[in-house]
Amino acid sequence: MSSAFRLLVPVFTLAAVQACAGSAPPATGGTAATAMTAAAVRKGSANVIVEGEIPASGAQNALEVIQRLRPAMLRGRTGSSTESGTIVIYVDNQRVNDPEALTAVPAVTVREIRFLNAGDATTRFGTGHAMGAILVSTKR
Repeated sequence: MSSAFRLLVPVFTLAAVQACAGSAPPATGGTAATAMTAAAVRKGSANVIVEGEIPASGAQNALEVIQRLRPAMLRGRTGSSTESGTIVIYVDNQRVNDPEALTAVPAVTVREIRFLNAGDATTRFGTGHAMGAILVSTKR
């Protein structure tokens, strides 16, 4: 065995031990890690509002949920600055003509609210989704 190799073995061994030690759960019961994991479960992405986020918003209906948690969803997003239109709303896969119709959907009945960009909405529902779509799924 070369002398350089013999010097590197302890260095790599020490690095491996430190890497494993850093991933061990904390001795205090993992309170901080548990809180961080719970927060990640409650919070969806920029395009999704999950059921666990809704009670903390204090919203009374689906429109208020969106306005308080992800207002950018209502603006829609398009790939072209020349396209115009309104965002299309679906409640349990049924198209509604006006975002104000979401005021009739109680927040406690909402399971998930998801934004689809124009391309994904067009693929799923066909043309007429230049600004994207909002899908509201309720607890039926």
